[in-house]
Amino acid sequence: MEKPVTKRLLFDFFSEKSTAMQRKLIEEWLEDAANQELYYKYLDEWESENPQFFPDLDRAMRSYQVQLTGAAGGRASTGVTVKMQRIPLFRRKIWRQMLAAACVVIATCFLFRKELMYQSLNSASGHSASYQLSDGTTVLLNANSTLLVPRFGFGSGSREVELQGEADFNVTHTGSNNRFIVNMGDHYRIEVLGTQFVAYSRREEKRVFLSRGKVKLRLPQGKQVYMKPGNLFTSGSNGSFDMSVPAKPQKYTAWKEQLFYFDNSTLSEVARQMKERFDVDVRIPDTVLAERRIGGIYRAEHPDDLFSILSELLLIEVIQNQDHVELHIQKNQ
Repeated sequence: MEKPVTKRLLFDFFSEKSTAMQRKLIEEWLEDAANQELYYKYLDEWESENPQFFPDLDRAMRSYQVQLTGAAGGRASTGVTVKMQRIPLFRRKIWRQMLAAACVVIATCFLFRKELMYQSLNSASGHSASYQLSDGTTVLLNANSTLLVPRFGFGSGSREVELQGEADFNVTHTGSNNRFIVNMGDHYRIEVLGTQFVAYSRREEKRVFLSRGKVKLRLPQGKQVYMKPGNLFTSGSNGSFDMSVPAKPQKYTAWKEQLFYFDNSTLSEVARQMKERFDVDVRIPDTVLAERRIGGIYRAEHPDDLFSILSELLLIEVIQNQDHVELHIQKNQ
């Protein structure tokens, strides 16, 4: 009879004390999506009882700089009496030059540490971009989006990336059950094992739509919520959030097929989406026109495709200026 997966067995697994057979048993047990919620529950309980150490790289770098500059200025105290001796002037100049060069190197590493440690995966204006990560996870970036991934691979711990923009993730479940973490900024984090979801992370809003599997979201002030397939999580700039089951989920995945999904959307909302997708500054001076509404699904691979649709449906004029586009009501209306 197959041994059941118990709380104690999972705790041993989290502590890296389980055998190869036990790890295989847990891996097979996790293939049943119904067990993943219990897995996360015990993982949270284990983590609260066994706080993990996460190095503060910024603090370590600052400490190293203080030690370096302190030693250079003669302010560092080591508790050891040093016999002072006169150093020839030319030799002191050489040492000062070497120290200055070392400080420049350290400062450069500090300022560009993220660029050194992470590789930037990007998508251009108006175009999505597909990537496969080192663990097999596939990512489709929406236009004008960036994903930061570890330059030297994920290693043996959790798999962490940082998203700026919007992306569809199809996460590979590893044999060692390493969590996949998407940092969205402002203390929002998505934690998964293996699943598919769309994440949206821009200044004005955070959004997650879960297609398959289960995820845990860590929110500001230590809050956390769990999502099931079909759930939509949204949060505003004021920190409030909402969990719902949208009646029209295609609205949140249409971009993957170069589609715009408008559900009684205002023209100002259309302009905002065009800014995100195509990086085009669309201005609507007439406030009444800005509140005109449109519905439907439209394919647009270029700004002109959508401008043509809007012009025909809403009877508007599109005026191209040097650095922006203006929308006006047609004069012959």
